[in-house]
Amino acid sequence: MSVPDDFRSESRKRWGDQAAGWESRRDSLRTATMPVSAWMIDAIDPQPGETLLELAAGTGDTGLLAAELIEPGGTLICSDFSPEMLAVARRRAEELGVTNVRFKQIDAETSIDVEAGSVDGVLCRWGYMLMADPEAALRETRRILKPGARLALAAWAGPAENPWASLPMSELVERGHVERPEPGAPGQFRWARPGTIEEHLDAAGFTEYEVETVDFANVYPSVDAWIDTNRDCSMMLRTALDGLDAAEREDVFAAIREKALPFVREDGSAVVPARSWDAAAA
Repeated sequence: MSVPDDFRSESRKRWGDQAAGWESRRDSLRTATMPVSAWMIDAIDPQPGETLLELAAGTGDTGLLAAELIEPGGTLICSDFSPEMLAVARRRAEELGVTNVRFKQIDAETSIDVEAGSVDGVLCRWGYMLMADPEAALRETRRILKPGARLALAAWAGPAENPWASLPMSELVERGHVERPEPGAPGQFRWARPGTIEEHLDAAGFTEYEVETVDFANVYPSVDAWIDTNRDCSMMLRTALDGLDAAEREDVFAAIREKALPFVREDGSAVVPARSWDAAAA
């Protein structure tokens, strides 16, 4: 499908607006998603002295974990196309005391401003499927990798495997408050279909790759905390909820609480499954 000309600028603004919410939730998100980050880091096997690049870094947690493994002498280039998200990653590095990192604003699908064949490994967690032209970004990624060096990426499996995201949003879609995404449009579940990642890696010139699923769970103190977390991290959800009158908003919340009951424990907390595709390529 064609992507509107202003998609990139709107996406950059949306991620800038979401940055504060991601920063406020970073500790719980980092803990829950650790299995995905660990898989990716193992896949590129970082060694002391190497140069790594993280694309679409967001809060930077995956790359900052890898930065510890390339000491002494190694450098992590932490990048994002949103300056606000990049600032969040910079603050995170300062808090953790990670010093072998430099920060660079990069829009991967237009140009990766890094010398060809100069990087020992690339990380991109849940980034490519959100881009207007992911194959262009993958070709750029391949260009800057050293011969034999590896890319590790993650993309979300389908809505049924990720009710933490799909359940609250589906209620708004069913009520007509949010438009149903067009097939193939940039978005969370764009690469959910099995085989999609392999097709894009092939098209970008990668010849060796592996793809696996990684399961984890998001744990929330309550269903309302689950909704609040998603609202903090998704401007689409926040805008839709804030646009409702009080009665309709409460009706939506009541419907979500009812649908969420299979995930609620006796103490009221919610344990909600998640599934990611993780891939490594060279």
